[in-house]
Amino acid sequence: MTEERRGLTRRDLLKTGAVGAAGFYLTGGSALAGALRRAEAEGVTLTWLTWFDHYFPKQLQVTKAKTGIGSRTKLAPSDSEIYTTIRQTGSQFDIAAADALWVPKMHKDGLTESFDLSAIPAAKQLYPAARNISIWKDGSNYMAYPNGWSTVQVYYNPKYVKPKPDSWDALLDPKYKKKIVYENSPETFVAFAGLATGAKVAYDQTLAELKRSKAWLRKLKPNILKIVDQNFETVNALKDESAWIGMGNLGVELRVKDAGGPLIKASFPKEGVPGWFDGEQMVKASKHKDKFAPFMNSVEAQTAWIAKNFIKNGRPMFNEKAYKLLVNQGYKHRADLFHYNNPELIFKAHLQGPAKNQQAITDTFNEVFGG
Repeated sequence: MTEERRGLTRRDLLKTGAVGAAGFYLTGGSALAGALRRAEAEGVTLTWLTWFDHYFPKQLQVTKAKTGIGSRTKLAPSDSEIYTTIRQTGSQFDIAAADALWVPKMHKDGLTESFDLSAIPAAKQLYPAARNISIWKDGSNYMAYPNGWSTVQVYYNPKYVKPKPDSWDALLDPKYKKKIVYENSPETFVAFAGLATGAKVAYDQTLAELKRSKAWLRKLKPNILKIVDQNFETVNALKDESAWIGMGNLGVELRVKDAGGPLIKASFPKEGVPGWFDGEQMVKASKHKDKFAPFMNSVEAQTAWIAKNFIKNGRPMFNEKAYKLLVNQGYKHRADLFHYNNPELIFKAHLQGPAKNQQAITDTFNEVFGG
């Protein structure tokens, strides 16, 4: 997922206190503490292939000051390109982000190595559901350190859209001609169609299923006002009422409200919704695997920054301690509207993942919307 699709461009509403309030967990005689001492002496810098909304520069500065482990980040455009980059670059990267079903694929293909999640004290801050993601388990080890999540659903203006669009097929109604917007995400467009037409796996459809999805997308096309490049364009179109319906991550209705727009409501179609959750993986070819745990422990234990990340980037995080901080700072209502305290919701979604025939999915989209 591109950073434009993932990130939210709204002002930072949270006034955090000192970063140190998040706490930092070490025990003097632990292996983790020993790794930290070695990192301080060696001046290690880790290379991290991730998404821009997984960190703040100051958060990484705190980690370097406390652990001696520096980091050099490179922004990732998509899961497929993360996969290809790690496969082709060997030890060039130490840590790599990935979504949902991409994590076990990268592990199965020998690109990443699992680790003991319980050996990272900051993991105690995670919701229990985030520590028990079955598809990320490798025996007693874990394939990725959980970060954030969101479902992708329908948002509508009730002034113009009646009845509530509780089915993907509702988007095909001719009265919504040129009134729907969504981002330039071919895989998810095709996933919408797959859900509408009964595909078994929305993100990995058979050729027969893709044929049905293409027919559905052709019916949808007249109702598309535009396919936007960035998600704030969806917010703007709903705000100025040039669009009556838009699809997006959790929180679009709040973003429209924050921008001074009309009442927007969310709908979760009965056929199900797509979704994603992501995390950070330890690259198998990394020369600094012993620094993964202390680095992640420091970054992920900075609760104040994780709470700030939710406010700035607008999707739930898996860190339960950060939710409690948000509640204490007066943001419970906002966090609950984003379903922050209900991470189990994402495991009911149709998850993003690799497809056996990615080109066929791309072709399905292009044959309807291309040109």
